[in-house]
Amino acid sequence: MAPLIGISQKAKANLPERRWKKMKHKWIVISVFILIIVTIFIFYLKEDESIPDSMIGRWTTSEPRYTGRFFELSKTTFTYGLGGDKKDVCVISSIEKSVQNNDTLYTINYHNTDGIEFTRSFYYYPGNGGVIKFKNQKGIKWTKNTYTVFEENPEADNISKK
Repeated sequence: MAPLIGISQKAKANLPERRWKKMKHKWIVISVFILIIVTIFIFYLKEDESIPDSMIGRWTTSEPRYTGRFFELSKTTFTYGLGGDKKDVCVISSIEKSVQNNDTLYTINYHNTDGIEFTRSFYYYPGNGGVIKFKNQKGIKWTKNTYTVFEENPEADNISKK
């Protein structure tokens, strides 16, 4: 080792300790960097848990107590048709997807215009045009409407023929 000119004896004695602290600092920085990268992969690159395109639309049931009622899903909203022209449009906060007994369960967290948070869970069966069964009402099947704008509003059909 070359002689260290202009360094005090105390500094010479502490040289290995300073190198150790410098290496320790270097490993802390590397560890934090790796932790940041892992966090990005876990939270930002996970499977997309948004509503599939096949679920977007208006859903109705033949259950008599829900006559005139519907719910509608979009990528950002969950809308309840309350009968007549009444609707309750809610904004989706988050969506979770899981599998329970080979059934796909979606849990949607959303809030209404007053900011009150709600959670709704349902099973989605994509076959035959799709069926949704709410977790708390598994006996009721909701099916997706395949109407067009003209089928929903007969007056629009009359206007288009004029």
